[in-house]
Amino acid sequence: MSPEEGITTKPDALLVIPDGDQVTGRCDCCGQISRRVSGTIKTADAVVAYQVWWTVGHIAEHGAEIDLICGRWGYGTSVSDRVVVRLHHFIAASGPWVMVQDASLADGLDRLAASAMRRDDIIGTPRAAEVFALYDAIAQQDARLAELFGAPAPCGHCGPRTERRKLPSRRSRSGARRGRTI
Repeated sequence: MSPEEGITTKPDALLVIPDGDQVTGRCDCCGQISRRVSGTIKTADAVVAYQVWWTVGHIAEHGAEIDLICGRWGYGTSVSDRVVVRLHHFIAASGPWVMVQDASLADGLDRLAASAMRRDDIIGTPRAAEVFALYDAIAQQDARLAELFGAPAPCGHCGPRTERRKLPSRRSRSGARRGRTI
């Protein structure tokens, strides 16, 4: 199954629907809490699930992991219809960046997808633009991820669940993106 089926390269054409938000434990090195949020990204033709986790207050040191679960969902589908794409969000001297990494089926992802994509399967292919558009849509529309971009994350009870933020878009030659970091 191709992860890009039905996905556009225009983040504004994607609808992000935030869903789960949980504290998953404490960081071994500092004792800070870890947070995992999830949701879906929809177009007229496709749905992609996402999970993002990070250690609260430690984005600059550790970054955040983003898993995109791409493929077919719904009645008559199974995990064999989906793949995982892994992104690593981090803060560089010039600001936030993101890069594609080799994905794995660890941490329960094997219940959602049957295979994990390698970085080489994405970078330098049409899939890269689609993966980056998915990342951009999440970054712009999921207000719970504000901490990843240097702003305090809003409380789920007192802040809006979603808000659109315009982020600068600059792409380096290596396929990484500055600003929205893909």
